[in-house]
Amino acid sequence: MTENIKFIHSSDFHLDEPIRGLRKLPQQLLETLAEAPYFAAQKVFETAITEKVDFVLLSGGLCNLENLSARSVAFLIKQFQRLEQKNIWVYWCGAKGDSADHWPNAIKLPKNVFQFQSRSVEHVDYQKSGDSIVRVIGVGCNSKSVAGDLLGVVEDGIFNVVVAHADANVSAFKSDLIDYWAFGGKLDSVTEEFENSVVVYPGSPQSREFNQGEPCGFKLVKLNQSRKTNVRTIGSDRVFWCSQPVEIPNQIGMEAAKNQLGEHALQLMGEHPEQTVLCQWRLVTSGGDSAPQIYGMEWRAALLEWLRVEFGRSGGGLWSISLEEGSSESLPSEWYEEDTLLGEYLRAIGRYQGDGELRLNLQNYLKDDVPRWETDGMAIVNEQQRDEILSEASLLGVDCLGRHDDSAV
Repeated sequence: MTENIKFIHSSDFHLDEPIRGLRKLPQQLLETLAEAPYFAAQKVFETAITEKVDFVLLSGGLCNLENLSARSVAFLIKQFQRLEQKNIWVYWCGAKGDSADHWPNAIKLPKNVFQFQSRSVEHVDYQKSGDSIVRVIGVGCNSKSVAGDLLGVVEDGIFNVVVAHADANVSAFKSDLIDYWAFGGKLDSVTEEFENSVVVYPGSPQSREFNQGEPCGFKLVKLNQSRKTNVRTIGSDRVFWCSQPVEIPNQIGMEAAKNQLGEHALQLMGEHPEQTVLCQWRLVTSGGDSAPQIYGMEWRAALLEWLRVEFGRSGGGLWSISLEEGSSESLPSEWYEEDTLLGEYLRAIGRYQGDGELRLNLQNYLKDDVPRWETDGMAIVNEQQRDEILSEASLLGVDCLGRHDDSAV
């Protein structure tokens, strides 16, 4: 091998899937949220041009051609043409929704795009100065006999790259000749390094809902002559989700709370100047045993509305999704011992929190006029959901039955 190779690896644009998880959709964010998947995908191609890469690997999930969207097809054609003008090749191995079988025959792909077929294992060599430098092996989403076909086409003496979507059900087998496994089908980025190869799911360039993972993006990959692989993540999400814990003093006043949250909001906006931040605020109190202000719904609602007006007026900046109190674990133990309706209520909830065998009978809260076959599944909760329901029920009880001073509102 006499050449170093640089390429982009991306997947799972899901161009036609909207942003989810917002109970209230602000008018000023409609355009930003609608354009976010396209903005993020466009950065993939812009980076390919600015970095002067040799080629781009696309491992499926770009759009859903089974329900053809004229906009998504037009977008891809335009971006492919931009790369064609720079002599950058594109190797595209689709998922079932964007496989070569579903590409409209009437629309011709630019000559720089090699689209792998869905029912076979194919390969194409990337060449420089007439010499084959990289063998790109595409595993179609409906192909069979994958392991044997892969072993039959790997080439010694050059870089071997496999590109496939999770639909193809490919698992990396041990082969010292495969330098890079370019997979798609996972929304979060995953990288596994082995002695002589690396397995990469780049994740989606733009997240569609709140998650606790790393910021979204794609991969800039360098293969050098010693077969060392350098994989770097390039951030691309136009909309950034975050969960922001804020510790505030017990019995804090409204103006002081605004000042404290405002400082955090400005910091988040400064850290993400080119993105719209969608923030879930989590308030945790410190100091004192009396009922804190954050357990009042009206108090929190007023603070949330102020955050939205102050920092979410435009399509950029920061939008506050919610403002929630801390978990029920932070409630003072004395409240559970009170000879009051609140104390009795918290003790009842506490029995369920302390005994996982006690079953939550949620069926009684579902409407009788709805068929049971439609509601039975709604009454079944897993362990995490059970804990969340009980915690929220505790805090709701404090809000409705506790003794609060609302003068700060």
